Amino acid sequence: MVTPVHLLLLACAYAQIRYGYMNPITAYLVENMIAIYFFYGLAFYTLGLALWLASRRASEFRFVRAIRPLALFGLIHGGHEWFEMFQQIATTLGGHTPGVWEETVRLGTLLVSFVMLTLFAMLLLAPENKTKRYALIGSGTLVAVWLLSLLLVVVNQQPTLLGIFSLADVLGRYLLGIPGALLATIALMNQQRTFREHQMPQFGRDLVWCASALLLYGVVGQLFVRQTAIFPSTIINSTLFLTWVGVPVQLFRAAMATTLAFFMMRALNAFELESLQRLEAANEAQLAAQAAMMRSEREASRETLHQVVQAQEAERQRIARELHDATGQSLTAIALGLHGVNTAMKTADPRLRDQIQQLEDYGTSALKELRKIIADLRPSQLDDLGLVPALEWYAKDFERHYDIAVQFEVSGKQERLPDDYETALFRVAQEALTNVAKHAGVSEASLRLRFLTRRVCLRVIDQGRGFDPAPLAEGSGLSGWGLRGIQERATLLGGSSQITSAPGEGTTVQVCIPRTHGNGVNEVNDGEDSVIAGR
Repeated sequence: MVTPVHLLLLACAYAQIRYGYMNPITAYLVENMIAIYFFYGLAFYTLGLALWLASRRASEFRFVRAIRPLALFGLIHGGHEWFEMFQQIATTLGGHTPGVWEETVRLGTLLVSFVMLTLFAMLLLAPENKTKRYALIGSGTLVAVWLLSLLLVVVNQQPTLLGIFSLADVLGRYLLGIPGALLATIALMNQQRTFREHQMPQFGRDLVWCASALLLYGVVGQLFVRQTAIFPSTIINSTLFLTWVGVPVQLFRAAMATTLAFFMMRALNAFELESLQRLEAANEAQLAAQAAMMRSEREASRETLHQVVQAQEAERQRIARELHDATGQSLTAIALGLHGVNTAMKTADPRLRDQIQQLEDYGTSALKELRKIIADLRPSQLDDLGLVPALEWYAKDFERHYDIAVQFEVSGKQERLPDDYETALFRVAQEALTNVAKHAGVSEASLRLRFLTRRVCLRVIDQGRGFDPAPLAEGSGLSGWGLRGIQERATLLGGSSQITSAPGEGTTVQVCIPRTHGNGVNEVNDGEDSVIAGR
């Protein structure tokens, strides 16, 4: 990315070549070094502040745990450039000469900033479990080399006190600044690969620009230093850079710092994206947990309902058996006894015979009513003969009781089903036909049972009054078993129910239950719904 600063540098280089040393642009920049120092320091201070704020984020990236030293590098290095700016202002206004304490502070901030840059690089490059150890060893080694080199140079050249600060400055840039920048460049390139692995290539490209700007700043910018007796500063120095390029090296450093800050702040948006991704993942996990909880609750409710239905059917069977075995036999015995008494008293008073005959009729009627109650509770045909005979018996009994003709049809290969299947389908037919008798207002109905390859389907059809099924779909307006009970029975066995009706257009109740085979696994729908619906 070409910035206005790069264009300015190119213009200055062209002017230097075209017009020679100290062309108007170069002279203008030299005269305004204070402004250059200001923007130079501002760029690094902005970089440091942005990084420091980003370091407080929670992130899986190792980069965010290592950028605090890089933030300190930006803040401290920006402070160093502003310190030099104030020295320039003092020199311009009053001919001020920096003293020992000023140079100590300036040099200290410069060296500490380079140490922070090295720490950042080592924290990213070191093994995961040894980051602090490697960071301290790496930065400590560079500082030790710098101290040893400074000691050798001071012993060899015997400079003045202020001259020592110049030598220490140059050695600091050579032995701390350049190695730190090289290591940080490598660390940034490694991190951009991490961003790409996490499907964030755009931020990886931003880090490539950051690495390029840091490399130029650290190698080129710190190679052209003030002229001292230390090689290669005797040849390659800031004066040579001004001669070649036509701009002060500080402007070049400021341009690289601005580029570094710009692309680094763009790269930091990766943490914002990561936070959004974590939030989305957390929401998805929460939704999944809620769905699992709802499924668990539905399964628990279904299991409870299944147990209730089983207990209800078992209790009906027990009551029906006890009524048949005890009460039914007693009523039978009473009716037979009264019949025998009536037969033996042919010559008795007619009024007494009429009373005995009336008692016999009451007993016979009670016995019939009891048998009907027993059949409604649990027809013996269902347990002894199976679903088809039980439905056939119930259809005939329904016709006699309600005077409504029931057309009963069976298709497919008939076979016995598990007890809970046969019970559920029988109760569906019982409930649906009862609704026909109560609400349809018709003289005939249709009951169809179909044994298909994968399912068993039962349909009850009437052409009666019909009703609006909307309240049923909304879960309101119904109580007890009713049509809701039909739906629940189908659901308990993994089946489906379909209730179609409209006012004046009759009603169709259809229930399909998947058949189980030897492995006990319900087979999936094979498209038979369309076949059933069309019949």
